[in-house]
Amino acid sequence: MAVTRAHKVLANAPDNPQWLLELAHWLRYYQVGIWQLFFWAGQFDIIAKAAGNDRRRQNYSIQTATNMMAAMAVLGWKDAVIHQGYLTHAALNRGHQLVIEYEEQHRRAQAFMLRMFADWVGDVSHQWPAYAYDEPIYEALLTKWRTPSPDDLMPCLLAACDRHTWQTGKESQKNSYDFNRDWHLERVPVEILYILRLRQWEGLANPQKIDHPLLAAPFDQLPPEQPVPELDELMRGVLKRAREDWPKYDEVLSLPALRS
Repeated sequence: MAVTRAHKVLANAPDNPQWLLELAHWLRYYQVGIWQLFFWAGQFDIIAKAAGNDRRRQNYSIQTATNMMAAMAVLGWKDAVIHQGYLTHAALNRGHQLVIEYEEQHRRAQAFMLRMFADWVGDVSHQWPAYAYDEPIYEALLTKWRTPSPDDLMPCLLAACDRHTWQTGKESQKNSYDFNRDWHLERVPVEILYILRLRQWEGLANPQKIDHPLLAAPFDQLPPEQPVPELDELMRGVLKRAREDWPKYDEVLSLPALRS
């Protein structure tokens, strides 16, 4: 699965000089897959409504979708981040999220990144459960992430780094962790690099160095923006068939439709 491969590439980046190329490759596969998943969730809703019930296809993982949005930001794929952010908000607002993940596992870091996305673009929102607002570290970052002074932001970034290290346990029925071992992000500061990239896109200066063990190479600085690979034959074939069978496929996945 592309999402698993992408997470593993991030985890192994310190020992892999080609990690940016490999991450870009798997993120393209992830994009095609998540478009399919979102589209079919919507089609299920239409079929269910026609059958006279209000069942929804609840198969959208907020945790992995947000991690991949952050990974796109690491690569500097601004358009992809924008589309992924709106896609994920549309999934949330249409009730397609995984119920247990959303209601019981309380992925505060991922909720934070999506709230920051909403603040960045300014025209999308979601009414989160109370847990999304109860982490003071993230509330401070949401207040201060646009500060012109990197020094003013540093205490918040260091606190977020510390929190990341506390959220790296093994998942169980009793315990959930934002950066759990299942997704191999224990030592990958995706949320920190995501913040720094959004600041860069806003024309704001970033700290030259964040002195924290989590920010070890190659995550000690934002990489240069990477090119978006062309779709390969398999990806083109999947999209070609989808568009032939469903002429409104691209319309459903367009930004205007996702914003509505």
